[in-house]
Amino acid sequence: MDKKPVTRKDIAELCKVSISVVSRALNNSGYVEESKRKKIIATAERLGYVPQPVAMSLQERRTKQILYYCKDLSNGYYIDMYRGMCQAANERGYLVTVNGVMAFECIKDTMVDGIIMPNEDMTSYYMKKVGKNYYLPIVSASFCNVADIPKSVPLVEVDMYKAMEIALNYLNNMGHKIIAYGFPYDMNNPNSRYLAYKNYIKKVIGNSRWEKYVLAIHKNEMKNDPRIAPFSEDLPGHSMYQEEDFFGKGKVAAQIFMERKLDATAVICFNDEFAIGMIRGFQELGVKVPDQISVMGIDGTGIRKYLSPTLTTINMFPQKQGQECANILIDMIEKTNRRYMVHIKPKLQLGESVKNLRV
Repeated sequence: MDKKPVTRKDIAELCKVSISVVSRALNNSGYVEESKRKKIIATAERLGYVPQPVAMSLQERRTKQILYYCKDLSNGYYIDMYRGMCQAANERGYLVTVNGVMAFECIKDTMVDGIIMPNEDMTSYYMKKVGKNYYLPIVSASFCNVADIPKSVPLVEVDMYKAMEIALNYLNNMGHKIIAYGFPYDMNNPNSRYLAYKNYIKKVIGNSRWEKYVLAIHKNEMKNDPRIAPFSEDLPGHSMYQEEDFFGKGKVAAQIFMERKLDATAVICFNDEFAIGMIRGFQELGVKVPDQISVMGIDGTGIRKYLSPTLTTINMFPQKQGQECANILIDMIEKTNRRYMVHIKPKLQLGESVKNLRV
């Protein structure tokens, strides 16, 4: 018969400690009294317990690899974040690996020293799913959205509420007062960008008519519209596993805008990809941007420069956000300087997609 694999429970019983203490010692995460840590490691070595998939030195417990969990591998913002992570990690002798499949139950078999999450929702989901049982250091990118995340998880935050305010103020200064909003979620979503927009449009339009200016491209808002069918990310239970088609939803938003015959002179979009999709949708309908309608994004991704007209946006500095995530995570792994919150200020980035109505 094959020998039964040694478990952490076996080590915990022999060392007379809890399984969580064994996990912290073997994962090199969290405090463990030094004498207990040495005993746990010695016992694990004696019993032949070695984490899979590769036998590593239990004394060091370092792979010099960090994992970036990101399902939206086609999203320019997250790719720019990854570039920033790679730059910071390379300077400190680490490698960044990427996983686009949300198989969190396999994390115990992953050969990494820590994890970076792309947003608060993913972090909250991970912590509830497996994070409490597997004590790898974790850092999350944050966009000022409400989420149930332990205070021990450091956040690298961009103020999205402020980003929307900057965008709306710029459009106002360019002569745009009635502004629509391109949104990939339903109108009950508490996203900070949406909340900032609602506060603005209600003051301009009033409490009774503002909703028609929200181009919410989601199954909950377009139940009988066949154009929403291709977006499987909106199906129950799919949001954590499916890549989001912001570009495709942007094209649909352009169609909805024209069908509603809105008197808005500009549209501010959820992100750059949604804005690029909207511009493409308008162009296919024969609507000129910015001559007939102005379009603005929020992100500051590198792809904006390949668009004609180039996209005016709010730069959230995704590469800098990625750099900060990587540096904070490596600090945690190496038990050096610990920071729990880093704030990145958004900034207006001019392009050609907004018309000045005051000229």
